[in-house]
Amino acid sequence: MRRIRALFMRILTQFGHDRRTLALLFVAPVIVLWLLTVILDGTAASVHVAAVDLPDALSAQLAKTDAHIETVDGERAGELIADGDVAAILSMDGGALRVELEGTDAGKSQQVIAAVNEAMAGLHETYQNDVEAARRKAGSDAGASMERLRRSMASQPADPHMIEQLERIMASSQPETKAMAVSGVDVVHLHGGEDWKVFDYYGPVFIGIFLFVFTFITSGMSLVTERTGGTMTRFLTTPINGVQILAGYAGAFGALSLVQSSVILWISVSFIGFPCVGGVWLVVLTCMLLAMVSVSLGLLVSTLAKTPFQVVQMMLLFVVPQILLCGLFDLSGSPSWMQALGRCMPLTYGVEVLRDVMLRGEGWGGVWSDLLTLFAFLTVFFALGAVGFREKRARVRQR
Repeated sequence: MRRIRALFMRILTQFGHDRRTLALLFVAPVIVLWLLTVILDGTAASVHVAAVDLPDALSAQLAKTDAHIETVDGERAGELIADGDVAAILSMDGGALRVELEGTDAGKSQQVIAAVNEAMAGLHETYQNDVEAARRKAGSDAGASMERLRRSMASQPADPHMIEQLERIMASSQPETKAMAVSGVDVVHLHGGEDWKVFDYYGPVFIGIFLFVFTFITSGMSLVTERTGGTMTRFLTTPINGVQILAGYAGAFGALSLVQSSVILWISVSFIGFPCVGGVWLVVLTCMLLAMVSVSLGLLVSTLAKTPFQVVQMMLLFVVPQILLCGLFDLSGSPSWMQALGRCMPLTYGVEVLRDVMLRGEGWGGVWSDLLTLFAFLTVFFALGAVGFREKRARVRQR
């Protein structure tokens, strides 16, 4: 028992001396849980749809559904669906309702179709009720006319015009009814098709997350392990500088990420069945650039961590928030500050490029700005890591 108590006190004493580890143990989980609470509370429950010049009767029925309907003109509707702000455009094509689905998110497409079906069912029910009411009114009016004609025939001699009056009364008992506002529904997929599954929308997200997380852990821990083993100290006593060390690590992990991303993409498309509409070379380039950003971030974090255990803990602060805000959850209903925070994280841009290329078939012209942003993150993380290595080099030489 005494030995167990001694070991117990030794571990607690170690944690007491390591304030950084204590802070990460308590602060990081609280931050992650708080982010999850805000995200899940703000997740949009209704699908956003743009409506262009719809009949009033149909608009009234759509307003009763769970969908959020935004009435705009055709040009604005095109901008909204191109930016991903709406899941579909509803417009009239002759007498039929045209439903243009964005298509990449099968879950939202199903919500749109469900809302349209609900609105059409309500429209048909209202139409049937109106027709039945018109028939009842016409029958009532015809009955009153017949009664007046009967009384006239009883009090007056036969009139040859009475037969014509009787024919008019019989014709009025069958009123003319207007056609229903919408005669049918035409569904068009701008991207994808009916065979796309809900998981296809999240496939590019998981590819980006797996690359980013595992590259971050391996790069950060490998550098800390070499430092704790004394290898990095011997490096820093040589003429090699921090930039060269980082460049060597980034180049090696970049080459590994090229092979890793190629294998993952091949398995995802060939065996798992993820769609890849755009150029494979652009997907591989994005994965490689995203992995190198993760390497530079891992090397930067390794300059702050003293042990491999702290690298794993710091992942809660540097990586997990990126996973939560990169597009895994729908942030359209979240606070604006959280959406802006997501735009400050490299994984968000990597996931957007992967979705644009794999699901929407975008080429270089549609994703170059996001790739340039990823390169900017790579440059900033690399520069900060070089500064950290320079400081460590100065401390080593002072000893």
